[in-house]
Amino acid sequence: MKQMRIVGLGDYHDYYSAFTYGILEGAIRCGAWFRPVPLFGQSLSAVESQINFFQPHLILCHMIFNRQPHNRDDVFEMLRRLKSKGIIIAYHAGDARKIPRYEGDISSFVDFCLMNHGMMEQFSNIWRVPCFYWPYACLYQEGVSDVDKRFKCKIAFTGALSDEPGSVHYDRSVFIRRLMDKGLVKLFPTPETGNTRFLTAELSSSADSVLGIGMAEDIPQYLDVRPFQYIGAGAIYLHNRSNAMRKMFQPDVHYIEYEPLDTTSLLFQIERHSKISHNMRQLGFEFAQKYHSTKERMQFVLDLIDGKEVQYPYLENLWWKQS
Repeated sequence: MKQMRIVGLGDYHDYYSAFTYGILEGAIRCGAWFRPVPLFGQSLSAVESQINFFQPHLILCHMIFNRQPHNRDDVFEMLRRLKSKGIIIAYHAGDARKIPRYEGDISSFVDFCLMNHGMMEQFSNIWRVPCFYWPYACLYQEGVSDVDKRFKCKIAFTGALSDEPGSVHYDRSVFIRRLMDKGLVKLFPTPETGNTRFLTAELSSSADSVLGIGMAEDIPQYLDVRPFQYIGAGAIYLHNRSNAMRKMFQPDVHYIEYEPLDTTSLLFQIERHSKISHNMRQLGFEFAQKYHSTKERMQFVLDLIDGKEVQYPYLENLWWKQS
């Protein structure tokens, strides 16, 4: 038996995220030792020194293709030196992209990639490394949180709006503003709550429902973090009809499905479910915590590097399963 040591290399300095915290939580819950190493806010020599001191077996990284604040060629060279010592390096690609941020062979400094959508073959052909489907996860909770009055509302939405036609968030912003005009949606964060990224438990348990609006439907199997984040915390989650969503969760059981950007459909589905006698909060919470936890995601990675056949027990279809 080997005591695993894992480094998370990423933006621990300014942007503590579901990925950076999630890999820490997942590693520890799988029995590994974990060290977060900030890629930004310090020199690359300091980054490399901290990694060498911990002597990890595995580095999970993101943002290595950024051009600032470090020269990315210097980042690549640092990773090559670390890889040459036998450290396994995995890159996480969480963006909704049909073309990767870096269009080149990365096999000299990355061993495999974990992707948040289903274009593994295309990206693998560009990067020359194996790519595996690795969706976001929910953070661990013992149970659904107590209600917090700061988050009491009919429908909560956490995310950016844009009134600029043609922008990536314009269509969803028009949809949300229609709901706001009816007094149905409250935007978070508010001055009272501050940043809500790590107040997910309270928001999920307190709002009557949480609104999700899927993006990049033309990218197979892409989902952002919200379905896992909120269903995994016990929210009544609303999400537009989506093939990617249906592969992860069961509509009418784990979440409420509505027609995309359709106010009438959304309100009809909310009213319909108000008359159904089942505990969607608990059903969704238990399902997400069982199949979509940070522990499950990290165990997938550990099984990969241990040479085991990886399993995806929560999906309806295994069309993308690696051979």
